[in-house]
Amino acid sequence: MTQNDFSHGHWLIVSDLDGTLLDHCDYSHGPVDRLLEQLDRHGVPVLLNSSKTRAEMLDLRRELSNRHPFIVENGSAIFIPADYFPEKPAAARNRGDFWIIEPGAPHKELLAYLQGDAREHGAPYLHFSAASADELAVATGLQPDQAAAAQRREYSEPLLWRGSEAEKRAFRRRAASAGFRTLEGGRFLHLLGPTDKGAATLQLLDCYRHCRPGDYRLIAAGDSPNDLDMLAAADVAVIVRPQHGAAPVLEDDSTRRVIHSRHRGPAGWRECIEPLFAPLFSDLKPQ
Repeated sequence: MTQNDFSHGHWLIVSDLDGTLLDHCDYSHGPVDRLLEQLDRHGVPVLLNSSKTRAEMLDLRRELSNRHPFIVENGSAIFIPADYFPEKPAAARNRGDFWIIEPGAPHKELLAYLQGDAREHGAPYLHFSAASADELAVATGLQPDQAAAAQRREYSEPLLWRGSEAEKRAFRRRAASAGFRTLEGGRFLHLLGPTDKGAATLQLLDCYRHCRPGDYRLIAAGDSPNDLDMLAAADVAVIVRPQHGAAPVLEDDSTRRVIHSRHRGPAGWRECIEPLFAPLFSDLKPQ
């Protein structure tokens, strides 16, 4: 894959947020702001793909001046602005100003499972729905109003694990037997339906290929284990150095280009993405 490949053709960038496009500690994005403007100006969509809720993502999209489709709650739902494509994708339904595709499970099903499992096995975790906004603010570093938005979950339930690793492994086996998925994020264990960030990314990629002419290719950026399915779906996998622990490892990286950042968070995102598109916007000045 040569440098010219990025100045021609149709590229999509799908990106995790916390620890990747946003700073892990204070959720800032200053290092990427100018680069995001340049990408948008040159027709390279940045598709946000996060464990965050719809309410959180709408706020962040406004903050980032992002007008493209986005994926919420670890692949549980895809939101496409109405009329973004010439026609509504076949799997989508109308919801306000968006077309929505929902591969995940309803939140009430997840809570019902957790209640039943806790009665039999205990609950060595803090889960979002049972926590106060103040408790979540302490656990996440979010402001109380941001923590309240994080609680408005529709398809998944994050768990701040407080038990042992053995208890966690047993919980994950039970959830899998019940038809649910569990994903390890930067801070939380996420319980959700039979989907993931990668599956939703490929579904959205199909929407582009069917609704807009062109051979679309994909760059994915992430920093944690729950990004691995998304990274594995990409032609170019950008692994941003995590704030804590080791970087996620792709089991088979022979079919794609893999780039590791030296820096963390948005500085690492810019470090990896900016050189790929330098020929496309040669007027971009180093920051």
